[in-house]
Amino acid sequence: MDYHFRIYYLTKDIDIIIKIKEKFSTIISVNGESHIITDEDGAFLLRETERRGFIRIREIKDLRL
Repeated sequence: MDYHFRIYYLTKDIDIIIKIKEKFSTIISVNGESHIITDEDGAFLLRETERRGFIRIREIKDLRL
């Protein structure tokens, strides 16, 4: 099952941002958000990253057909 996440970076630490961008193959939009499509494992990692205060998850969509 895949999920679509819209996240916002709370951290200003460029090294952490780069690691997140590389892990999920994403870019940052002009308004500081990233759109990520990932599986259950990636969803767990994003939720843990939010719990640690590096990002804020603004939207989650379940992409089941």
